[in-house]
Amino acid sequence: MTTQNAMPACAPGRTDIALAANSGAYNAGIAAGAALGGPVLPHADVRDTFLAGGLLTAGACAVLLGPPRSPARA
Repeated sequence: MTTQNAMPACAPGRTDIALAANSGAYNAGIAAGAALGGPVLPHADVRDTFLAGGLLTAGACAVLLGPPRSPARA
């Protein structure tokens, strides 16, 4: 909901496209979680699958909260 509320400010004249892109990214995240969690489940139990998801989430947060990178120069 937070990102959907921010979309009209990001794309004032194209809110329909911005909201569609937001929805697509959300669904891609769900699909990626299933694609990564599916192979873990046959080799481990459900608890380990949650642990793998938590580790991936922690890694994603570390990347997002890390120091900003300078843009590449052309």
